[in-house]
Amino acid sequence: MPNEPRVHDQARQAMLTARYLLPVLPELEAFFLAVRAQVDGPLKREQPVKLGKMYPLGQCLEISLAVQQCLQTLRPDDLAPGSAAAAGYAAFAAFRKAGGVCRQVWGDLRGEFFQNAFQLGTLYLDVSNDTVTPTKPKVEILPFADARFIPVADFRHFARIAARYWQHHIYPNHVLPELAPYCPLIHVMPSGQIMVCEGTGYMVALAQAGEFVPSEAVLCDRSMPDDIFTRVRVALADTPWPQAPAPEEGRAMALRACREHRRKRWHASPQRMDAAIQTVREINRRLSAMTAPQSASRKVHQEAGSAMSNIETVQIDGKQYNLNALSDEARQQLSMVRAADQRLVELQRDLAFIQTARSAYISALTKLLPEAPK
Repeated sequence: MPNEPRVHDQARQAMLTARYLLPVLPELEAFFLAVRAQVDGPLKREQPVKLGKMYPLGQCLEISLAVQQCLQTLRPDDLAPGSAAAAGYAAFAAFRKAGGVCRQVWGDLRGEFFQNAFQLGTLYLDVSNDTVTPTKPKVEILPFADARFIPVADFRHFARIAARYWQHHIYPNHVLPELAPYCPLIHVMPSGQIMVCEGTGYMVALAQAGEFVPSEAVLCDRSMPDDIFTRVRVALADTPWPQAPAPEEGRAMALRACREHRRKRWHASPQRMDAAIQTVREINRRLSAMTAPQSASRKVHQEAGSAMSNIETVQIDGKQYNLNALSDEARQQLSMVRAADQRLVELQRDLAFIQTARSAYISALTKLLPEAPK
């Protein structure tokens, strides 16, 4: 499986790790901290906010890929001579030259969340350790066997972590039956935005490796709610992607598609995999534009009526502004405003949950406490 969190050729990798890496773990950490310092600035400028969260939160993939690219172009003179980072780089380079493996992996970390990290010999290397809890160290290195980092086994496993980590509501994909064998789940974010998951190489490969049986296992579930089904159909109206006419019929069509794809041996086709991933990206761009939440006081819309062109505007405090005329700095600030709006929605939801939980705890507590003497 691509990016599977597993150590292959255990004996050889253990020998190379013991020879080149274990004696210099502090220097190795210093080296990867230096690499992280090189990528942080550009990444933060490129995407200061993701899904309402400030960098580096939620950007473990972006950081891991940037570090991977940096490692391919890094030169010894990019690091201070005689420094711990330079010593760590020398050990890393010698390890790689001797046949040591360093590859980017993705999976379930401790049953709590998804994480992108690296298998470095027999070590677990996380260069984005602060993307869930920003107070944690940026880099973590420990034996891979101790990391509790395991492959995602199937779509139910994926849905369980996604619901816990992202607070998504997850439903079987009964609306896009031809895509369902590859991506059998529809996610609704806490904000209400809808997306198809999970259009990544690993999860699509998982569906194909199981000849679409893992997809069938979740597509057999009861039909997705009518309102979610309708929202997706409306968002994808006038697009080339075939949609089911109704949820229960979509369920039958999706299951039939799994059987047909298996009969045609499309599970063995890399081209089908690539096409499915590209389709999901295009569909999610459309769903993002059509189902993303909008603040009542800062609603972005298209003003029609002009024969010349439609003008995209934003309304702030009752006044309209032309988005086409915004500077790059203004657009960045606008994205921060939108992120803040989304974060407020999330916080309000969390506050309501906490208040409800507190009331329940107090109610249970009062039943257990003895009454005070009068």
